[in-house]
Amino acid sequence: MSQKTILIVDDSSLARMMVKNIISQTFSDWAIVEAATGQDGLSHVKDRSVSLALIDFNMPGMNGIDLAAKLMELVPNISIHLVTANIQETMRQRAEAMGIGFIKKPVSKDDIVRVIGALEGGK
Repeated sequence: MSQKTILIVDDSSLARMMVKNIISQTFSDWAIVEAATGQDGLSHVKDRSVSLALIDFNMPGMNGIDLAAKLMELVPNISIHLVTANIQETMRQRAEAMGIGFIKKPVSKDDIVRVIGALEGGK
């Protein structure tokens, strides 16, 4: 079985570190790739298979929904969740119409377990 990869995109290094710590402690068999910008995140999917992207909504340059749309073009089967403390209702509706999930900040271990567990068949 090949190792699955999670892409974490957030301009906050602290937020990335918190999510990364939860994942590495609970799902040590997953590879984790980090990016601080949407453009950096896009560059990571060009040379590796990514199963899950956890994306901050509010980032400079490219917001999380625009990044998600581009990731969906490059990686059609990717699972994407916006990780955000606040989002406008119109953006939430757009994301939900695209099939994007949500994780509320601050991120909890239960949220991460729920999302990754669903990808692993209901753990």
